[in-house]
Amino acid sequence: MNVVLAGELPLADDLLKLCADAGYDTTLYLVESLADAAIAQKLRADASTAEVVVECHNESKAGKRRVVELLGGARMMFVSALACSTTEAASWTNRPARVAGWGALPSFQRDATVEIAAGLKTSADAMDQAESFWNSLGVKPRRVADGPGLVRARIVCALVNEAASALADGIASPADIDTAMKLGMNYPRGPLEWGDQIGLDVVLGVMQGLYEEFGEDRYRPSPLLRRYVQAGWLGRKAGRGFFEYP
Repeated sequence: MNVVLAGELPLADDLLKLCADAGYDTTLYLVESLADAAIAQKLRADASTAEVVVECHNESKAGKRRVVELLGGARMMFVSALACSTTEAASWTNRPARVAGWGALPSFQRDATVEIAAGLKTSADAMDQAESFWNSLGVKPRRVADGPGLVRARIVCALVNEAASALADGIASPADIDTAMKLGMNYPRGPLEWGDQIGLDVVLGVMQGLYEEFGEDRYRPSPLLRRYVQAGWLGRKAGRGFFEYP
């Protein structure tokens, strides 16, 4: 199978490994490379002939729309429904019936669970093909309702955002906030460490999508989270987020 991936790290790397392990002929385009017009045109051409296109860009809705529009001629597209809903992303293509949503958080490995969601115009056949594709990668698809963040990203990113607000209020240090949640709530990792692993730019993109969708204060992005992203402190992939990574 010929697969085209387009998105940002670290999730794009996780997907690339899963596709390679499945034996698929896979091409990865990182979003930052698409500023080059020649690379953007090559992505458009490759997407139009690929059997499956997987999009995983969630840093901003504007950036996501540009990527999806480049991929719009794909025969089958799976869009990451974190920064916006599947329905909205599909509206940027000329084949909305062939667009299915999906959602996962890094690290995304074999035997993990992937959420899949149908947009209002997604065909039943597209959802069946989505299930078949994710099963072929060795991950477990679970159908959920459409909407920004789907299930896990909506909840986890809201936790990260609230922890950032607590940090901004001076309630405790980053390490103490994470320790409190790990020891007191039995979390596998602290919310600030979790945010660094996901990518703070992605966390911000999810929160902006939720806030735009629902207009509720609980989804308003933390000003501290915004400033970290503006400073380029994006987490592990940048060497610094709420913590430093030499």
